[in-house]
Amino acid sequence: MRVVYLFLLGAIVAVFLFLRTCADRKIEKIIGKEIVREDEEYLGSWASKTKNSYIAFRLRRDGTFHYSLAEYPVNDTTKISGKYELLNSPGGNLNYFPRLCTFNESGDTLFNYYIRYVTPYNSTVDKYSKMVLSPNSVFDTIEYVFYRIKQ
Repeated sequence: MRVVYLFLLGAIVAVFLFLRTCADRKIEKIIGKEIVREDEEYLGSWASKTKNSYIAFRLRRDGTFHYSLAEYPVNDTTKISGKYELLNSPGGNLNYFPRLCTFNESGDTLFNYYIRYVTPYNSTVDKYSKMVLSPNSVFDTIEYVFYRIKQ
């Protein structure tokens, strides 16, 4: 009898998760934004500003990528669309970070950076969600910090 109840509980949880996923995808289509859950923290819109430029990019669930770069003081804006891939470390090695590779529509590489840090899902410690990208996997070297923006 306990096995039946355990099976019933598992079925209820599976149905709930399936319905939540379906509802999330429907809401995403309606509002045009990604609903971020655990292990999907990289999705959404990210931006960074320097004294010479403003960079913003958006990673969508379907693998598309939108990038815009505004340069100061000439007010020149570049917009690029394409695709992205997340490449995990070889063999699941924890000594390496996953890589974010983005490609424009003609196949040229735009980003090829390690994702050094992404604010975890449901984090209450960090005030702002941020993503840290680095051209290499060595700590204390060059890094680019992007913050999640709402659109």
